[in-house]
Amino acid sequence: MEITWIGGSCFRFRGRDGALVTDPQTSGRTRKSAFPKADLVAITDHDLPPGAERLVLPNHAGRDPYVAAGPGEYDVSGVYLHGIAGPATPNGRRGPTLYALDIDRVTVALIPSLAAEMTNDMLEELGAAQILVVNADDGVERVVNLVNRIEPNIVVPYGQSANGRVPWIDAAKALSESEPDPETSVNITVSSLPEPVSTRVLAPRAA
Repeated sequence: MEITWIGGSCFRFRGRDGALVTDPQTSGRTRKSAFPKADLVAITDHDLPPGAERLVLPNHAGRDPYVAAGPGEYDVSGVYLHGIAGPATPNGRRGPTLYALDIDRVTVALIPSLAAEMTNDMLEELGAAQILVVNADDGVERVVNLVNRIEPNIVVPYGQSANGRVPWIDAAKALSESEPDPETSVNITVSSLPEPVSTRVLAPRAA
């Protein structure tokens, strides 16, 4: 499986038979030639504008991507996706959808926000994850705490830079005690999963 960060909270997870893209509305890509290809699209934030399907190209000719916009189970082109309701925000608003996905027998937990603490029941429903893709905008300590609770093999932090702050780099430093070099993509197989936990940093790019 290959993981690519397109930008914002838009990632592409590509396996042998299928591909999944998250939140294409946040990618910042406006040229159709730069749109990612997918069989399945996962929306984490219910406040994102509609029209995600217009920002993704079919991964297979003649087969439009299926859009998953909330909790539920989805199985498309060898990509299994399980969405669960995340914790409500501190101001009481509905929280984002958390996703567990399985591609090429590699399991991923996608956590789009740590603004509110995840309950043990939520983590149990997500299940064991070999890879954790987590938004670091809400603080390094929250990322480190979540890593200790999930105990993945690989952590991929991301976020939004502002005022010179790059939260995913800060999280990577805290987890690995060094500053990893950004990569264009991360390629993982079941046999290549590292132990103990490894932190990988992606550079956003068009796919």
